[in-house]
Amino acid sequence: MRERPEHPVDGPLVVDPAQWLAHIGRMRAELDALRGGFGLRPGSAGGSASAPLGAGSGEDTAAVEEAYRRALLCDLLACSLGQAAEYLARLSQDTEDPEHRQADDPGPATSTPARSTVRPPDVRPAAPFAPGDVENTALSWRHLRRLFVEPDPNGVLPEQRRTVPPRAPGSSPVASAEWHLDRDDVRWSEEMYALFGRDRALGPLPLAELAGHAAAEDRAFVADLVRELLEHANGAEGEFRIVRADGTRVSVQFVGEPVLGADGRPHAVWALLRDITELRRTQEALTETRVQLLAQRRLVRSEHRVAAELQRVVMPWWTRPISLPGIEVATRYFPAEQDSKVGGDWYDALALPGGDVLLAVGDMSGHGVAAASGMTTLRGALQGVAMTGAGPAAMLTALNRIVVHTLPADKVATAVCARFEPVERVLTWAQGGHPPPLLYRGGSGRALATPFGVLLGALDEPEFVEARVELASGDVLLIFTDGLVERRGRGTEEAVRALLGLGPQLLGADARTCVDVVLSRLGHTRYEDDACVMAVCVR
Repeated sequence: MRERPEHPVDGPLVVDPAQWLAHIGRMRAELDALRGGFGLRPGSAGGSASAPLGAGSGEDTAAVEEAYRRALLCDLLACSLGQAAEYLARLSQDTEDPEHRQADDPGPATSTPARSTVRPPDVRPAAPFAPGDVENTALSWRHLRRLFVEPDPNGVLPEQRRTVPPRAPGSSPVASAEWHLDRDDVRWSEEMYALFGRDRALGPLPLAELAGHAAAEDRAFVADLVRELLEHANGAEGEFRIVRADGTRVSVQFVGEPVLGADGRPHAVWALLRDITELRRTQEALTETRVQLLAQRRLVRSEHRVAAELQRVVMPWWTRPISLPGIEVATRYFPAEQDSKVGGDWYDALALPGGDVLLAVGDMSGHGVAAASGMTTLRGALQGVAMTGAGPAAMLTALNRIVVHTLPADKVATAVCARFEPVERVLTWAQGGHPPPLLYRGGSGRALATPFGVLLGALDEPEFVEARVELASGDVLLIFTDGLVERRGRGTEEAVRALLGLGPQLLGADARTCVDVVLSRLGHTRYEDDACVMAVCVR
């Protein structure tokens, strides 16, 4: 156990500066002896370690480097002991004079205010071995930095390394610079030359010329940084752009710190610069992408309003069931789960001049204004063709030509077209890629046999086949789009079977009740795609 100055165990602690100074002297001697045991030449007047004794011989360079690092650590501890000795030397002066004590006592440790959050080591002139023996034992930044640099596995000393080690992918190079103002000495790291794109033969830039190599719009800011370091002796940090000789720009993050001497004035300036060009480019790209996304969102909202308004004007938004010759019709339309998805589902029920009734349900592919516009075109064309007395197959043929020749090439559609003869209660219908209607009679349901028909827009001149079904009073016909039976996590066939099982509940019900029963049975009111259902009750 090392000896320490004696002081009473009980009562207040009595500090004897002379006794502590003697103890510090003994510890300093022990450090010198330990340092000499590492095989190094005695330190210079500055107290820093000299070169290893075996650096130029055949000794193991790794062991020499380790010994050199330990000697540097001893120098660092010696500096700390010197500072403690200087403080105790001040205490040993006449402490009876309050004014003298107030002038000499350094008080609580303070640091120079700085805007930087990264500060270099605070190196100050170290204290002498004993009062009155003035000796500068400050360690240079270069030596202190070596204490925390891992030795090269090949035994090469840091000062002997000529190449910059490779950076990890995505990392930014950090460059360092030292401007020693007293001796007009400037030291740059290899990264600093690469950052400025400067030929090493030209040497480093003086601190006063730093602003001249910044972008024109940043020169005043860089001048303020330098002024803060030199005139106000404050740390400074900021971001600016460097213009290289070839005209390229590099965005850098600057952190600088002045090194104050005993007179309180800056004697040196340390600085670290990090290349953040890629970071700023990424941020600019993200900002531009965000602006584009916001513009696209506004466009989508505008298109949604237009499509919804178009759909609202064109579609017959029946709030109650309507009576047509021989039948009662109720419909329900549901937009997609996402409000921006205004689709192309449409329906129509219309009394024709000859006494028949037109029944139709269709679906235009896509969403938005294009789908709503295509739906409007098909529905208007169907009414015109139906007024001529054409049958369901002829109606689908006309709709197919419109899709092929007037709508965009990527648009297709499905539809069910039917003519109902109220006197004979005969339904003649055809389909183009659409789910078949469901017929409920006597409490049971079945899907109608599907006549041949292809997707509208798939072929130039396809063939559509008609089918005839005789209906009876009390029958319920259910026509719907595929959005009604398509649901995430459940197949279409399962949903159709659930609809066919509703026969007992639809027996004797009116059209509006039939629609309500269908929707309650499916168990959801929000749909992934537009959904349309039409219930036709035969009287």
